Parts: sequence; structure tokens; C-alpha cells
Amino acid sequence: MKRILLAALLGLVSYSAVAAEAPFTVSAGPSNAGALYSKVNITSRSDSVVIKKIIVNRGNCQDAEAMPWKPVRLGFGNSVDRLFVGKGFMSACRILEIAVDTDQGSWSFNTSQ
Repeated sequence: MKRILLAALLGLVSYSAVAAEAPFTVSAGPSNAGALYSKVNITSRSDSVVIKKIIVNRGNCQDAEAMPWKPVRLGFGNSVDRLFVGKGFMSACRILEIAVDTDQGSWSFNTSQ
């Protein structure tokens, strides 16, 4: 019985390790739009992934683009950039955490910016 439980546990651990890898990469940094803005870049590592939502600093930074966000499908090697700004008046956004919701699951990334 212990062997069966151990085998099942190892199977779950190895499955979660495989499932944990995001089908995209995320990078963040300053923007050319000004000192208040930070840029998030998402690049697909999968043949097809739909980026449904990007949440920066647990919602404390807001999307600064003129057009509202709409889900976008990315093919392998394709990327999307998005600008973010702090929620307060004339408030900068220093990106510490980026959460990305996709058609394949949700992932959260910490930055060292």
C-alpha cells in the first residue's frame, strides 16, 4: 500500500513540475513613454497561447494604453508589449509582480526591477 501511495505521489509531483512551466516568457522594464510608465513584454514559447489578462502588482498598477485590453493569441516567437502606470495621480509603476491569465492556465512572475 505504501508503494502505491509513493508512486501516486511521485506521479503528482512530476505532473505538477511539467504543468508549472509557462508557455511564454515575461520581461518588464522602463518604457520610452516617460518616467511614470513601465513596459511588460510577453513572448510565446508555444505554438498558440491566448493571453487573456495581465495584472501588474496585484492590480496596483493600471494599463496605460489608449485602447482597452482584449485577449490576444500569440504564435511561437510572437510577442505583445503593454504599458502600465501607477494608480495614483502622476504615480509611477515599479513592477514587482506580473500575473498572466491564459487559455492554458495562470502564472505569476516576480521581477527584480
